[in-house]
Amino acid sequence: MFKWSGKNGALLSLVILAGLLSACGGKEPTAVGKDQSKVKEENKDPVTVTFGVRPSYLTDNEIQRYIIDPVKKKYPYITVDIVKLDDKNNSFEKLLVAGALPDINVTNSLTLQGTKLLGIQEDMTKIIKENNYDLSRFQSELLDTVKANNQTDYLVGIPYYVQFNALYYNKDIFDKFGVPYPKDGMTWYEVTELAKKMTRMDNGVQYRGFEPDSVYRPASQLSLPLIDPKSYKSIVNTDQWKTVLEMVKNIYSIPGNNKVQPFSPGVNAFVKDRTIAMLAGLNNLGNLADVKDVWNNWDFASYPVFAERPGIGTQADFHLMLMSPSSKVKDAAFKVMTTIVSDEVQLDMAHMGKGSVLKDKKFQDEFGKDLDFLKGKNVQAIFKTKPAPAFPPTEFASEAFNQITNLMKTIMKDNLDVNTAMRQYNEQMDKFIEQNRTK
Repeated sequence: MFKWSGKNGALLSLVILAGLLSACGGKEPTAVGKDQSKVKEENKDPVTVTFGVRPSYLTDNEIQRYIIDPVKKKYPYITVDIVKLDDKNNSFEKLLVAGALPDINVTNSLTLQGTKLLGIQEDMTKIIKENNYDLSRFQSELLDTVKANNQTDYLVGIPYYVQFNALYYNKDIFDKFGVPYPKDGMTWYEVTELAKKMTRMDNGVQYRGFEPDSVYRPASQLSLPLIDPKSYKSIVNTDQWKTVLEMVKNIYSIPGNNKVQPFSPGVNAFVKDRTIAMLAGLNNLGNLADVKDVWNNWDFASYPVFAERPGIGTQADFHLMLMSPSSKVKDAAFKVMTTIVSDEVQLDMAHMGKGSVLKDKKFQDEFGKDLDFLKGKNVQAIFKTKPAPAFPPTEFASEAFNQITNLMKTIMKDNLDVNTAMRQYNEQMDKFIEQNRTK
């Protein structure tokens, strides 16, 4: 039986943000790099806006390129001070207690409930209207997901970066075994069958055909929730959950493919060890950029889909900016936020391989334009699936996500049948929620 432990407390929601925030950080390539309206801005009194973000979300170079420099260019009187968030010295909990919560705080779309319970959200309806800000520029499904995940009918944050999903494949391994490359639009079943051909021992090296990543991701393609937001009961007990768990178990049950390596271990095995033929994953371009001078013989295909839901990818996974309700400089903070989602900055981010939250097709067409190692690759494959409809998570989303990922390890290690695994998961998760929920 798999087990985990949790600490009690009203601010537990803070603690369990960490897993999902980190899991969804994704490593992307790093960047190095007077009209009348400007004169008017220069005449305003100086103001400092504090901006809280995790280092796994934006590197120092990216912060300078996408935030500090564009803001200084457009609003010379605004200075952006970066607060590097973490789970120790600069956790939301400690910053709240110290009265030092940044004016803007970046979080992940799936962990909004935790920030809601901590009281660090602001209804942005008023400031959006006061500034006559045009939200129609955004991908509507992202704004809908903010509301659905937060269980509110108003926006509490502005998305600035969206993850993508893709099927990465190692062309060297396919060439070695004389097997045709994956194609766009393949189903999970088709990729699994292809993985059987690609899982081989060759000259003492075990090649794995396919690493599917966390079981949570294909489940999100079917919009399967982990916890009922009303009853607060774990609901990994449906026929659809059984189907997904058995599907992923079948992938790992391919002889020679039984090493469960979600997240970083799988990425490293694909990028550095180069012993995985196919990897279903998020934006791993940063990892691939690190080895581009040594190895670049890989490509994309679109993320695997379910036959009954062609063209539907995972639930939208993105980073968004929350305005602190305690901020004394909300107008300036809003200017910082809107600068980051300006066409100019979003296009620069797209050129550097970061997914834009804006809907204009130019952000897709020019994706990766400034990354030489993407030349000749099937980049548009990442845009061939649309996000699945969101389901409302709870403040326990991160814990549930981490434990459903660990469940697959337990299934394979202990050779558990899926029905037993689901029952154990629900029992353990229900106990965890009962012990830690603030009612």
